[in-house]
Amino acid sequence: MNIGEKIKELRIKSGLTQNKLAELLCISYQAVSKWETGTANPDLGMIAPLTKIFNISADELLGINEKEPDARYDELKKEYELTFYTENYAKRQEICETAVREYPNDMKWLEDLAWVVSNRSFEHTDQEEFVAEQEKAIKLFDNVIKASTDEYIRGDAIIGITQLLGWRGRKNEAKQYAEMLPERVPVKREAVMENVLEGNELLKYKQEQLNSHFHSLIWILSLMPDNEYTELIKKLIDTMIPDGNYLEYNHSLYYASRRSVNRLLRENGDKEEILGFLVEMKRYAQEYDSIVFDKPDVSLYTVSHLRLIEEDTREWLGNQGERLTGEFTKYLQNHSFDFLRGENEFAELIK
Repeated sequence: MNIGEKIKELRIKSGLTQNKLAELLCISYQAVSKWETGTANPDLGMIAPLTKIFNISADELLGINEKEPDARYDELKKEYELTFYTENYAKRQEICETAVREYPNDMKWLEDLAWVVSNRSFEHTDQEEFVAEQEKAIKLFDNVIKASTDEYIRGDAIIGITQLLGWRGRKNEAKQYAEMLPERVPVKREAVMENVLEGNELLKYKQEQLNSHFHSLIWILSLMPDNEYTELIKKLIDTMIPDGNYLEYNHSLYYASRRSVNRLLRENGDKEEILGFLVEMKRYAQEYDSIVFDKPDVSLYTVSHLRLIEEDTREWLGNQGERLTGEFTKYLQNHSFDFLRGENEFAELIK
């Protein structure tokens, strides 16, 4: 869409005639007509007044951020979104790297790549590889912050880079990036919904909000240093769901224990402690697979403060991918566990 077509589209949406727009700009209506038919373009001095009349940015008026329909782009997006159902993080990174090569000016793809590199850094049991991947993610986030004009993308990149710099002990650098964070104030849907619901509908909505905020808390904790993570998340989940009917939280508990194992391996930690975490991982994986793959259906929590929430395990992210027990079996093949292969308890875990 050229600038003349864009002006015509915006003028019609704003309910303006060519004469009225010309009047607002103090020019002739013939000039507006020439813009819209493509026989002439507005002078640079007209850009600022036009953005004020239509209440848009100059980038939007000039079509800088517009993308033509692109089948390849859509294909990559679909493949990327599918990884949230398969939980294939290596594939997600591969897709992002491909997209960044093919669309080098698309900052959203670069931001997505930075996040997946950051998140996957915790998969490394070798300390040097762990640090190298986090440094790689820091550079990617920095590139996004420098190049992106979208405040939402820049804001998310700033969140990512400050987390990583904080973990690396580089607090002063993190503060410098934090000062660049744009202000974003989302509309609070909760306040609106509480005004229109009542009875069990309102109670169910509040329980769903409680569960949603608890999920967010668990996610925040998952981004904390490993030694502060596992025990706290276990205590919180056990407090929230004391009857052990964890449902999706089995997944959170599994990865909490796994990250603790990775930390212990990097630090040459105690053998018995590592085995203890591995036993827990297997139990959480078996429980998760049971409700997602063996008996997929609508499940209910059994604690009173979540009892109205229906969890349809057929629609969960991850249910189109590998079983968690399968991921666990592959995890045990890591060479970092070679020192445990003669232990009977480890042999039982492999079975």
